[in-house]
Amino acid sequence: MSFIDLKSVLQDWEYDPDRIAVRKILSNDGVERIQLRIEMGLLQMETEGRPDGNRPMGAASLLELHSERLAQYDRRNGTTIGFFLTQAESKELCDEVSLYYRRCVALFVLEDFDAATRDASHKLAVMNLCREYAQEKEDRLRLEGFRPYVLMMSARSRAYQALAEQEPVSALAHVNRGLLHIATLFDGPDQEEALSNLEEVRVLKDLERELAGEIPEDPIATTRKALRDAIEQERFEEAARLHDQLQEGSSSMDHP
Repeated sequence: MSFIDLKSVLQDWEYDPDRIAVRKILSNDGVERIQLRIEMGLLQMETEGRPDGNRPMGAASLLELHSERLAQYDRRNGTTIGFFLTQAESKELCDEVSLYYRRCVALFVLEDFDAATRDASHKLAVMNLCREYAQEKEDRLRLEGFRPYVLMMSARSRAYQALAEQEPVSALAHVNRGLLHIATLFDGPDQEEALSNLEEVRVLKDLERELAGEIPEDPIATTRKALRDAIEQERFEEAARLHDQLQEGSSSMDHP
């Protein structure tokens, strides 16, 4: 058996601890794969299905496998009460989340935002499954600390994809929805302080401000504000002109 020495490959692709180095390659079998440079080598991932290429018991992923088990249990019993994930099953699902986490970050760096959103959705679905059905409390809570980060990545991926499609309003909506979802994870009088200390919230707030600058102002709303200012400052000739502009704008909207 012969083995491949990766030394030459790694020498041509230096590791930089301050940045995520990732690329897509076309393998010898003609399949596109993702490579992530790490300190002592590289990780190679599939672009579809599980990042490691495994098909647990023939399923595309453990999430698909256990979701189907849950659906079958519900069909047999008319309820999901009594269904649970063992400690071993919960651990395997947590390990699967780690795989999807790495690929999600890699895809985001590659600006493949649709695929990054897909992997973020996979992670959230696993988290929901474990939170709802893990037999042990520890397993139900194991992934919850990562939920704000995954919600942030999902919101950012959706927002940047919307921007790529020249839909800044939709992009801003995705960010606001992400902030809202994160906020629901915290209640009580300390909610505001807890949210202000979250790096995920700061990242989304920065993106929110950036996107707000991308959205053109509503000309009618701008004219109405100018009209109010002109009236308050007794600039009546300007107010009359702005009033006429509003009338013309309204007429054009009523009669396209």
